[in-house]
Amino acid sequence: MKSPSRRRLASEDEDFAAPASGEDGYPDDGPPNPDLYGEESPGRSRTGETRVASIESVEEARRSRDEDEDDNADATRAGPPVQMHVLDGPDKGRKKRFQSVRMVVGRNKDCDFVLEDQSVSRRHLELVYGQAGVVMRDLGSVSGTQVNDQRVDECLLKHGDEISMGKTRLRFVDESEQIKELRAQAEAREAAEKREREAAAREAEENRKNQAAARGSEVDPNDPRFNEATNANYKLPESFKENSRAKGAVAVPRSRPPIRSTPTRSNSGGLTGKQKALIGGGGALVVVLVIGLMLIPSGPPPPPPPDPKVEKAKVLMQQARESVRADDFANAVRLVAEAEKLVPGIDADNLARGARTQLEVMTSLDAVRTLIEEKQFDEARAKLEATPQGTAKTDDIRRKLATELEEKDIAWRLQQVEESFASRDPETIRPLIAQLPPLNRPAYEVKLTDLEAELAKEAQDASRRTRNANARAAEVAKEKRKEFIAEAFTDVERRFNGGDYQRAVLECDRVMDKHRADKDVKDRALALKRLIPQFRRALEDGQKKLDANSLEAAAKPLRRAAELYRQIGFRGSLGNTIDEQLASSSLAAGQSALKKGDLGAAGSHFREALRLNPGDGRAREGLENLQKKAEELFLRAYIQRDRDPKAAAEMFKVVIETASEGSDVKRKAEMYLSELQP
Repeated sequence: MKSPSRRRLASEDEDFAAPASGEDGYPDDGPPNPDLYGEESPGRSRTGETRVASIESVEEARRSRDEDEDDNADATRAGPPVQMHVLDGPDKGRKKRFQSVRMVVGRNKDCDFVLEDQSVSRRHLELVYGQAGVVMRDLGSVSGTQVNDQRVDECLLKHGDEISMGKTRLRFVDESEQIKELRAQAEAREAAEKREREAAAREAEENRKNQAAARGSEVDPNDPRFNEATNANYKLPESFKENSRAKGAVAVPRSRPPIRSTPTRSNSGGLTGKQKALIGGGGALVVVLVIGLMLIPSGPPPPPPPDPKVEKAKVLMQQARESVRADDFANAVRLVAEAEKLVPGIDADNLARGARTQLEVMTSLDAVRTLIEEKQFDEARAKLEATPQGTAKTDDIRRKLATELEEKDIAWRLQQVEESFASRDPETIRPLIAQLPPLNRPAYEVKLTDLEAELAKEAQDASRRTRNANARAAEVAKEKRKEFIAEAFTDVERRFNGGDYQRAVLECDRVMDKHRADKDVKDRALALKRLIPQFRRALEDGQKKLDANSLEAAAKPLRRAAELYRQIGFRGSLGNTIDEQLASSSLAAGQSALKKGDLGAAGSHFREALRLNPGDGRAREGLENLQKKAEELFLRAYIQRDRDPKAAAEMFKVVIETASEGSDVKRKAEMYLSELQP
């Protein structure tokens, strides 16, 4: 039978640790696995446990109560009959009993057993009490934990095991096992004392018998046991007598039952020689028998030879446990099945059932891992939720897989969003951003907003480029159209520049006949037929006045001829000639208007002459004189602005019209005119 105190190292797949939530150390969703902890212990009633106090006072009171209970052996407690003794370290001499099924040891104040050793982690290890015993489990400490000088992460403790952590050394004490040890020691002492007494008694009896054998030859003849009448009632067998005679042995007298008749003494009052010889031989025989009995070894019979099936089954079970530690659960199930065939019921710990459960869990977790690698995250999440609960190790793997699943799912979604930005399609990007966690959305929403603004700007630029391209295309088409029309009127232009205006008009009719279907050509021909005669009359009128040396009078028809020439649109030396004649006539008209005091007309004529002939110094000198006249007029207007505002306003208007652009006189005239005419 398996002793509950038998120590064994727990396999990594066994989950002996009770979760931290719940009043008794169990999770809210139920007690621990009965396969690992045994039958579920009944829950405690919470009736009457309502208290009002601060956390610090409750913790301080609890620690004080725990310390008092550790020092008081008669204190009542609800925890299991186990405790921890500090053998070495800063807390040497302290003791701590279990207050529930779970005890956390470490430096942190919220631990059940708080140590002062600074080399111990805040939550160094935990001790969990279950049906199989007390399990020690390292909580990921930095320095690690040693049990009986061997580094372990999790193991089943037995009475007397020593736990080393940092500078502290603890001793695990199972009070029931301690009582058994004390009882066994007492029984051993009693058995030793009994054996000593029996040995002393045997030694005394042997000494007595040896002394009696040594006195066999010194027989008192008056001893009633050697009386013939007495010995007559106790005859020895004939074989015994013959052996005694042959060997010459002397019989040793033995105690006899009470004499039933009164012995009759012989007349001589002693034994004969023959009787003495028989008695001596019998005594020697008795001594030999006693020595032979003493030499026979005492003790229990030797144990029967071991059953080979049982031994093989034990080996298979050990191999199965090793397979469980190596996470080879399929092999463990096979080995346990072979052991059960040899010795039914040898799997008392339900190792096969635990291995099958672990095999199912590990297979499901492998499937989840495969789905994660295939980026089927929704299927992996559903598979992980459907995976049954396992041990502490598989739960840790489950938590890591859940974390990995969420991280890779988020990374995959982020990758999809990043790739969607390459398409520059907001309608595709926006649903992908909505699937991201709230923490990751703002950055991509800002990026999407920037993309939309960039796309809008690009659209505007594209539209502007399209408009510009269309405008350029229209300009090109217009230029080509203009060149086409100009080419159609080449003969008309040649006749016009040659001064043959009548033939030019006739050529317009020929062009219309040639391009009947072209409306633009027809409209151009009709306009030329109307403008050319007007131009001819204005030019001839201006030429006549120039010939008569009436420069001032020639300015008006020449200006009309220049305007008509621009409307006709032909290019040639005739236009330059008209501009030169118009510049001379405009200069003369300006000088005449300046003498007459018509500053507005003088300014118009001088500016026109300077426009047509920028190098004409006379036109520039005329504008300078006009500027002086404008300043004088401004002074007169400024003086009269209070007496005759209306006349002053008219003067300011003339100054504004005749003064040069940007001059101070023009700026002041505009200001005073605005005051007079708000």
